[in-house]
Amino acid sequence: MLRAVFFDAGGTLVHPDYARVAAAMLSAVGRAPSVAALAEAEYAGRAAVEAAMAAEAPLTDQSRWQLHFAGVLTSLGYTADELRLAAPAIRAEHRRANLWTIVQPGAAQALGSLRALGLVVACISNSDGTVSGLLTTVGLAGSLEFVVDSGVVGVEKPDPEIFRIALRRAGVDAADAMYVGDLYPVDVVGARRAGLEPVLLDPLGRYGDRGCRTAPDVPSFCRTLVSSLGHG
Repeated sequence: MLRAVFFDAGGTLVHPDYARVAAAMLSAVGRAPSVAALAEAEYAGRAAVEAAMAAEAPLTDQSRWQLHFAGVLTSLGYTADELRLAAPAIRAEHRRANLWTIVQPGAAQALGSLRALGLVVACISNSDGTVSGLLTTVGLAGSLEFVVDSGVVGVEKPDPEIFRIALRRAGVDAADAMYVGDLYPVDVVGARRAGLEPVLLDPLGRYGDRGCRTAPDVPSFCRTLVSSLGHG
């Protein structure tokens, strides 16, 4: 019986502010893609991370997001020289204020709808110890019972131990929990290793059959889940 739903943070509960990314690029290289183009190119960024992980490259969360942005910009036609100029500008903007600050409309209410059913709703994130504060800033912390941050607990997804930490805190068994994330080798693989049912976000419906449940976004997933539990 489902008793808990855990969510990733970056790329799931919060998304990059691509208007700020575009502004940083315009300043650094003199041209910038549209916000819509950057969002669509997310798939190329995820593919770059998946390829590196498949090749067993030694990655950290920081190196994964740098690979992600490189994949996004390369797919949009930016040259290696432009990437060298753009990367420091994007990193500087992220240091100035976290780039992952966009929350989809209705996300807080959607999380609340799961809690209203008596489910434990929490976050498991690869981060640097700051994700709890970020979720507070963007208005989502109140919709979550707790946050497990890899920078605090010392273990990153896809290591199953970070999921087990959350399960112990929630007081539920893995078989009674789901995990929603955006990166297959990090979120889906990690959740499965720990025994949770994974859900992969697929905003534009491009993944096809990845052998797991998919959803376009968090609000849509929550609506479907509430309906399937007989509360639609």
